[in-house]
Amino acid sequence: MNRAKPDTTLYLSLMYLAKIKPNIFATEGVIEALCSLLRRDASINFKAKGNSLVSVLACNLLMAAYEEDENWPEIFVKVYIEDSLGERIWVDSPHCKTFVDNIQTAFNTKMPPKSMLLHGEVGRSGGDLSAGSSPHPSMTEEEDSQSELLIAEEKMSPEQEGQLMPRYDDLAESVEEYVLDMLRDQLNRRQPMDNVSRNLLRLLTATCGYKEVRQMAVQRLEMWLQNPKLTKPAQDLLMSVCMNCNTHSSEDMEVISNLIKIRLKPKVLLNHYMLCVRELLNAHRDNLGTTIKFVIFNELSNARNPNNMQILYTVLQHSSEQAPKYLAMVFQDLLTTKDDYLRASRALLREIIKQTKHEINFQAFCLGLMQERKEAQYTEMEFKERFVIHITDLLAVSMMLGITAQVKEAGIAWDKGEKKNLEVLRSFQNQIAAIQRDAVWWLHTVVPSISKLAPKDYVHCLHKVLFTEQPETYYKWDNWPPESDRNFFLRLCSEVPILEDTLMRILVIGLSRDLPLGPADAMELADHLVKRAAAVQADDVEVLRVERIQLIDAVLNLCTYHHPENIQLPPGYQPPNLAISTLYWKAWPLLLVVAAFNPENIGLAAWEEYPSLKMLMEMVMTNNYSYPQCTLTDEETRTEMINRELQISQREKQEILAFEGHLAAASTKQTITESSSLLLSQLTSLDPQGPPRRPPPHVLEQVKSLNQSLRLGHLLCRSRHPDFLLNIIQRQASSQSMPWLADLVQSSEGSLDVLPVQCLCEFLLHDAADESTSGEEEEEGESKEQRAKKRQRQQKQRQLLGRLQDLLLGPKADEQTTCEVLDYFLRRLSSSQVASRVLAMKGLSLVLSEGGLRDGEEKDHPMEEDSGDSELLQGYQWLLRDLPRLPLFDSVRATTALALQQAIHMETDPQTISAYLVYLSQHAPVEEQGQHNDLALDVARLIVERSTIMSHLFSKLSYCAESDAVLVALLSIFSRYIKRMRQSKEGEEVYSWSESQDQVFLRWTSGETATMHILVVHAMVILLTLGPPQAGDGDFYTLLDIWFPEKKPLPTAFLVDTSEEALLLPDWLKLRMIRSEVPRLVDADYMAHLVEVQHERGATGGQTFHSLLTASLPARRDSAETAKSKSSPENSQGQSRIRALSQVRVLGPEDDLAGIFLQLFPLNPDPRWQNSNLRPLALALQQALGQELARIRQGNVQVTGITARLLQAVAALMNSPHSGALVMAMHRNHFISCPLMRQLYQYQRCMPQDTAFSSLFFKVLMQMLQWLDNPAVEDGPLRAQLKAFAVQYSSRHRISDIRGGFLHLTEALTFRHDPDLISSTVRAIIATLKSGEKCNVEPELISKVLQGLIETHSPYLEELLTVLFSATVESTARFPAMKPIAVVSSLLLQDKEETPVKKELDSCSTEAAWLGPSSGLLNDWLEMLDPEVISSCPDLQQKLLFSWNKAGSQVPSFHPYLLALLTHQSSWTTLHQCIRLLLCRNREQRFDPTASLDFLWACIHIPRIWQGRDQRTPQKRREEFVLHLKSSELISLVELILAEAETRYQNTEEASCTLIQSRLPLLLSCSHGDLESIKKVTEYLTNCIQQWGSSSVGKCCQDLLLQIYLQLPELLVPMPEMLLTSEGARDSSTCKLDALVHRFINLLADTSDSKSSESRVWDANMACRKLAVAHPILLLRHLPMMAALLHGRVHLNFQEFRQQNHLTFFIHVLGILELLQPQVFQNEHQAALWDCLLSFIRLLLNYRKSSRHLAAFISKFVQFIHKYITCNAQAAVSFLQKHSDPLHDLSSDNSDLAMLKSLLAGLSLPSKSGILDRGSDEEKDDEAAAGSLPLVSVSLFTPLTPAEMAPYMKRLSRGQTVEDILEVLTDIDEMSRRRPEILSFFATNLQKLMSSSEESCRNLAFSLALRSIQNNPSIAADFLPTFMYCLGSRDFEVVQTALRNLPEYTLLCQEHAAVLLHRAFLVGMYGQIDTSSQISEALKVLHMEAMI
Repeated sequence: MNRAKPDTTLYLSLMYLAKIKPNIFATEGVIEALCSLLRRDASINFKAKGNSLVSVLACNLLMAAYEEDENWPEIFVKVYIEDSLGERIWVDSPHCKTFVDNIQTAFNTKMPPKSMLLHGEVGRSGGDLSAGSSPHPSMTEEEDSQSELLIAEEKMSPEQEGQLMPRYDDLAESVEEYVLDMLRDQLNRRQPMDNVSRNLLRLLTATCGYKEVRQMAVQRLEMWLQNPKLTKPAQDLLMSVCMNCNTHSSEDMEVISNLIKIRLKPKVLLNHYMLCVRELLNAHRDNLGTTIKFVIFNELSNARNPNNMQILYTVLQHSSEQAPKYLAMVFQDLLTTKDDYLRASRALLREIIKQTKHEINFQAFCLGLMQERKEAQYTEMEFKERFVIHITDLLAVSMMLGITAQVKEAGIAWDKGEKKNLEVLRSFQNQIAAIQRDAVWWLHTVVPSISKLAPKDYVHCLHKVLFTEQPETYYKWDNWPPESDRNFFLRLCSEVPILEDTLMRILVIGLSRDLPLGPADAMELADHLVKRAAAVQADDVEVLRVERIQLIDAVLNLCTYHHPENIQLPPGYQPPNLAISTLYWKAWPLLLVVAAFNPENIGLAAWEEYPSLKMLMEMVMTNNYSYPQCTLTDEETRTEMINRELQISQREKQEILAFEGHLAAASTKQTITESSSLLLSQLTSLDPQGPPRRPPPHVLEQVKSLNQSLRLGHLLCRSRHPDFLLNIIQRQASSQSMPWLADLVQSSEGSLDVLPVQCLCEFLLHDAADESTSGEEEEEGESKEQRAKKRQRQQKQRQLLGRLQDLLLGPKADEQTTCEVLDYFLRRLSSSQVASRVLAMKGLSLVLSEGGLRDGEEKDHPMEEDSGDSELLQGYQWLLRDLPRLPLFDSVRATTALALQQAIHMETDPQTISAYLVYLSQHAPVEEQGQHNDLALDVARLIVERSTIMSHLFSKLSYCAESDAVLVALLSIFSRYIKRMRQSKEGEEVYSWSESQDQVFLRWTSGETATMHILVVHAMVILLTLGPPQAGDGDFYTLLDIWFPEKKPLPTAFLVDTSEEALLLPDWLKLRMIRSEVPRLVDADYMAHLVEVQHERGATGGQTFHSLLTASLPARRDSAETAKSKSSPENSQGQSRIRALSQVRVLGPEDDLAGIFLQLFPLNPDPRWQNSNLRPLALALQQALGQELARIRQGNVQVTGITARLLQAVAALMNSPHSGALVMAMHRNHFISCPLMRQLYQYQRCMPQDTAFSSLFFKVLMQMLQWLDNPAVEDGPLRAQLKAFAVQYSSRHRISDIRGGFLHLTEALTFRHDPDLISSTVRAIIATLKSGEKCNVEPELISKVLQGLIETHSPYLEELLTVLFSATVESTARFPAMKPIAVVSSLLLQDKEETPVKKELDSCSTEAAWLGPSSGLLNDWLEMLDPEVISSCPDLQQKLLFSWNKAGSQVPSFHPYLLALLTHQSSWTTLHQCIRLLLCRNREQRFDPTASLDFLWACIHIPRIWQGRDQRTPQKRREEFVLHLKSSELISLVELILAEAETRYQNTEEASCTLIQSRLPLLLSCSHGDLESIKKVTEYLTNCIQQWGSSSVGKCCQDLLLQIYLQLPELLVPMPEMLLTSEGARDSSTCKLDALVHRFINLLADTSDSKSSESRVWDANMACRKLAVAHPILLLRHLPMMAALLHGRVHLNFQEFRQQNHLTFFIHVLGILELLQPQVFQNEHQAALWDCLLSFIRLLLNYRKSSRHLAAFISKFVQFIHKYITCNAQAAVSFLQKHSDPLHDLSSDNSDLAMLKSLLAGLSLPSKSGILDRGSDEEKDDEAAAGSLPLVSVSLFTPLTPAEMAPYMKRLSRGQTVEDILEVLTDIDEMSRRRPEILSFFATNLQKLMSSSEESCRNLAFSLALRSIQNNPSIAADFLPTFMYCLGSRDFEVVQTALRNLPEYTLLCQEHAAVLLHRAFLVGMYGQIDTSSQISEALKVLHMEAMI
């Protein structure tokens, strides 16, 4: 082949051949030939590199040949090195890149990206990659032309990536030796440095993966970099050295040391050098610390590199978090030396900060200085105290070094009051605060472990880091900061916020006895720091943020007094809780400051729980420092507080003296008195939550000055949540003026919106009051200052008023603020103080009038000029006009009306009351009855009780429009009210019972009624006496017509609570009516009565007036006789008596008989007013009745009907609410009532044909006797008479008509009359029926009578039933419901329906309350009449037996008896009908599920079915199924079971579940174990669960499905998915597989070491794994057992533990738990899972030293925990936190357990350092930790991807020889032992190979397939076709291999075991192979019988 010009055909042919047959090029001869083409040919002189086509062809042919090979020959490396050092013809060719890259894998070199090589050489600054890309000026043309090739895309295509892999793993050592020899030879040649070729540097660049190469290169790099010819390749070599320095070995550390020493001056080289330093830091994590250490030591050495600071700058930029930490560690190292390096360290630190332009994370640096070091040089350090003090000094210097120029400038501007660059200043302040927090932590936790410092030094260090030490201590070492900046720097560092942790730790240090800071010093320091931080307060920085309430307790604990421990107090004596007074009164102001800055937590706790602190808070808020505080307005409270303070002080003194006495008795034996006491002046009681104590005067002064300087009161007042200010305002309300509020509002410049509206309202009132008092004074005497203040005050008031009006009228007005503003003023309108009311009105007028202050002055003058008529309208426009115009008026309407209703009782100004009344008449809400009642009653109280106001308002001397308007308003209020009350129904509850004492029930003659308060009635009458208003009299005449109708009597009134007649118009009201000018009120009846009243009172005269009035009486009489007889007063007494007797009144048809009856028998008789007219009225009524009776007896049928009318009137009165009072009146006046009742009875006897009269008369008799039969009523003539009438009436009259008899018997039973009457009536009915009278009675009436007789326990019930049933035979055609069976059934059914109602009457059986003994009687009748119980009246009887009981009702006791009768006595046809009816899907009515299911269960067990069978049931009998149900009927049965369970579910879920379990045998019996039936039921239940979700129905469906699954798991394969989420399987009933699973687990835990037991354990493990996949629910039921079996094993030593197979058991259990994911993580399995995990942790802890044997177990365990966290984070983190300590121990003992460390790193577990780190509440820590997920990246356990398996799959598919395939399978076998999950990628390949004819391949394929299935048994079915094929194969060897693996595969594929074993049997039958042993083994394994 001609190299210069190769033949085209030849090389194209070679390329095609390589493509189709690459393997033929892989022979030794071909390789040699091709490599010779790659070597340089000396005979050919290539100029300008010539044509490289031959080399490219050779490279690609070799690549094609060796693409699939992992081991390449060494010759490739040799030709590569030869060409690299030579012309680089093909090494640099892009067409050979893949081949070259694969060769370079031999060197393990990480090559720099080409972009970095090109672009990294020119830059503007260190690390600037975006700098220009022009080539270096020293580059040759050749390199420049080649650089274009490097710009190509760096990323390889996926195909190239697949081709790139390590090719020299096996020859690594020989290749390395060859390369190093070649390079040493090249470098050691004696030649000038200038003659070193660039190609050698490029080869070094490619081989920097070897550390020896890096060492060789770095020693010469500085020289090469400075050689202009070699600059470019030297730069690349530098980059390669840095990138590959990744081992951190001693060689690499030497390389780094040399790299640091390289000195470069040109900027281009320096920039590239910095870029390389960055790559060096990226190469290995430990390079960072080493680099910093070498740089610092070089800086401190004599041979200092001028680039050191720039390197540090680059390092700090690269690793801003870690670099400061390593830098700090170097400084720590410097300070541990014997020499004192502090001064040098300070200078070095300042220089570093200066040179790096302050770009260092100071907080990270300081934290690094404070880290505890465990190395030997630190633990054995000589000068530990000096070390701590020097570190403290460096911390202080570091904080001051943080003051950059910008911070300094911002600080100076802040001092001048300018706000420039505030973000910079705030950032600096927060940085100092954070460093101080870390420093205090260091002094608290780390320093005590380093050295026990002297107390003086410790306190010095603490003060120094907090900048509270003397100034000279900060600059004494080197006079830095300079004098000009010292004070400013110190002030900047001290005026910073204080963080919560800093403050808490200082308090804890003070409380600790081990640390030198005492409680007093700690309190002093904390006090100073808090006040210092508070002084820095600004809106944009939180200076004193505290979250933990425990701070209060910590501060108070510092005050506690502890007596000397060596003193023994008397036994039983409990010393009092005492505090050191000075500290105690220092603690409260400190806490006050903290509370002011943290009102939402510390402030709220102080306000609610610490009264002393609350007192101080109120003092600073009100700016009043008196004791008791001014917020206590009640004098009694103030006095009580002062007295209590005196008592507490006295008791405190006694306790301290007694305590000191005990102390003295134990030490000095001195008697302690008040004068000799030492503790009395130093101690005080420590009761922080007790009553507030009187603060000492100096404390009050201190609080006052604190408030002035820190504005604590303003901060507290500004808090809205909680709102302390509003609390104070609401407590004080209107009881006292609050001048401090004015100061508060005045001081809140421009921040009115932060104050509550109540505060603004109060200030407005305060100003209004001030104006009203100061307005009277002369303005002339005011000074300019006073005027200026006044103007300022007015301006503030205008601003305030604008704010309030904006809240009410503005666009942002909301309901809450509107209500708050108005409510504040409205509450004051009902104040008892006039001034308060006037102020409230003024405030309202200001706020509601839109003009506000501007128009207020203008409006005052016109008001005075206006006439009085319009004064009302003008002065109260705020109420009548402005208030209703509010945008949110509807939301305040009700509260406004209520406030005004209260105000009219307190207000004394008539005009104001007038305005209120007018407003109430227009706007009061009366939608609800209660509101309307309250309005009417309030206005009525004003009218009736405030007579002075009323007389002033309605003076008769002068008329004014104002009075008229008020009268119209009042009339409209009452007019609307009376209309509403008359429309309300009689049954409505208008008033509650407690209010009913003053209520009256009113009845008008028109029939309308109303109930209202008596005062309301009186108020309306008083209004009517005032006469009609001029403006509009419609409402007036409406009321007049209602109360005083023309020519009609007045309404009658009765008391609501006693039903007695009420006196509607008392005398005082009648007197007012007399004076009235309304004619209708001045009525003659009232006047006559009035004269009589006056005579009784002793008045004389008036006879003429009386006679004139009575003379007009005949106008109201209707009788002619009365009109004719006129009498004069002069007639003698005898004549008048005669005349009176002869003038008996004649009653006409128009007379009101009910009214007459009520006059005869008054409901509420007054003994003072015995009416003498009763007897004439009674005589008139008797005469009218007697005349009508006489006419009837004479045969005159034309009657007037007065008797019937009277009876109807009496019946109507009996039906009224006052019937009882009327009967009692008749009982008292029996001399009138008895004759009248006798006349009515005689009329009824004379007119028997008038059945309506008879029935009504009997009903009235019953109603009267009901009242008179009361035991409280004594016997009398009326009662005896009525009883006789009733008995005679029953026995004589009504029995001629059966129906009438039943009707009257119903009435007698309804009114519960005595037994005699009932018995006589029943006997009469029985006699009539026996005589043959036809029964023409409706069934309903008969049923009603029978029910009544049952209730009264009548002895004649059975006799009546007998007669009735014999008589009803004739009438059943007319009334089908009269069938005896129907009657009995309906009675029993009615009882069944009524029992829930009767349930409360008696705790015994429910029907006893109603049926009593009759229940059994009716049951006997039913059995006798219908033995089949259900055949005669099917509908009625079905309802009786199976109708749905209401929820919660008891089953009647006769129910089971009737069901038993039905089951035992009915024919098969009847039973079939019942079953079909119950299980019909389209049934209309709903049946009782319990009764239905009991019946179906009974049907299965009817004895008649089993007659003739063998009484002894054989052991192995097959169950016979009785009920054969269709699918639809089976579903109906399921519905019944669910319905029953749902009713019980309402009570408890457990009851429902138990019920379902009890019904399951019935369901299974009816399904006959049929797979199709079970599937139908399962589908139905699944649909129901999807439909109903998590409701009670859905839950019952889930429970039933679960129970079916537990009983028939083999039929439900695959398992329904929705059962996986169900709970309760663990606690459910037994499962048929429980025993088998129990046996499996026991076998799994077997520890014997025989081979058979190992086999059994293996099989049991496989069975359990299969169960875990197929039936996880069944296995999870036994999780507690598995957890228990793990116990008691880890106490052995590791050798025994392994030998006895305990480790195997643990690994098996963990593997099973992995397969049970995620169900095992459900909360119901939490206890058992935690038990297992705890056993695993104990295992790891006990055998931590043998962790290398447990590596696989630990890996799996950590993966399992990760999965746990993913699925149930809260439970997992809770468990991990509880057991974090052992896990930490395990992690620290085994540093190589990276997975465990990563897991623990993610957990936010509480730190062990410090008391306060743990917090007070562990549960909160748990919650916080649970919320800190995700814990750690799960990338540790990333699954393998198909791409990673691709080479193996390719080799499998391409493999042509057995050896190739076997080799791949062996590799896969090795890999799968560690990670069996990879086998899933090769499933298809394995299935093909399982039928291979090659035995070794086939066996290995079977082995791998089974391993894959064992790892994940769920895929077993995927291999079934292959296995079946192998069993049926014609190749005998394949069949034998399949049979050998049959038992194990059958165990793993149990669901298809029948098919497998059947095929194996057929193979044995027809294939002439003995398969019995394999089949037998498979069966044994399946049932584990061989292992028992």
